[in-house]
Amino acid sequence: MEWIHANGKDILALIGAVVSVASLVVKLTPTPKDDRFLAKLIQVLSALSLCNADGSFIGKDDACGK
Repeated sequence: MEWIHANGKDILALIGAVVSVASLVVKLTPTPKDDRFLAKLIQVLSALSLCNADGSFIGKDDACGK
């Protein structure tokens, strides 16, 4: 747990990089199968997020990161 706390920013940066590369690969491939996989991955990451899509905190009206 201490390792996660100490390396939190790096972990989030890695997750962002993986999603970015996956998005690029999905756009370059013609099959819809990988599109569905990426959509599910983003849905899972959104569920784990503390921010709503509109930028507010989960369950609150306060702005998230603003």
